[in-house]
Amino acid sequence: MRTALAIAIAACSNARDTPPDAPRTASVLGDGGAASSGDATGDATAPLRIIVLNEVSAQSDPDWFEIVNATTSPLDTSQFIFVDKADAFDKAVPFTLGTLGPGALATVDCDGVTVPFKLGSGEELWIYRAGDHALSDGIDWAAGDSPTGGSYARIPDTFGPFTTTMHPTEGLPNEP
Repeated sequence: MRTALAIAIAACSNARDTPPDAPRTASVLGDGGAASSGDATGDATAPLRIIVLNEVSAQSDPDWFEIVNATTSPLDTSQFIFVDKADAFDKAVPFTLGTLGPGALATVDCDGVTVPFKLGSGEELWIYRAGDHALSDGIDWAAGDSPTGGSYARIPDTFGPFTTTMHPTEGLPNEP
């Protein structure tokens, strides 16, 4: 009996192991700042957490947002799209940043021309995998969360909670 129990425990513990290049788990903030867990090991509705929103500067000239490759492998960003309204795939914009190394940061300007929208003081931004529209990450922030001269950033980078900061760090590690 002990042998069978040990085998069952070992099998269960290995079932949750993820390959080294799988996305890590963390929280995605949704409407009103409520967090929901993201788990790449089996929850079909959980965000993929492959490309992660890291910082948003919604009242800049131009507005911009920063992403990070949250995996341990290089990533072709052209496989992902972003929108400023959840599930608005008819308005999706493809990333054109090329390959992003593991943990690498990149920024996208939202100028209303190259990217056909700007970011408002109370806005949302969502990243999806282009092929199947699976959610990678997203955020819906309230007015004032990304103030003029500031940003709404994950502290610490990649998986920390979003917080308002008066020290935008475009392309650099986020600071409180």
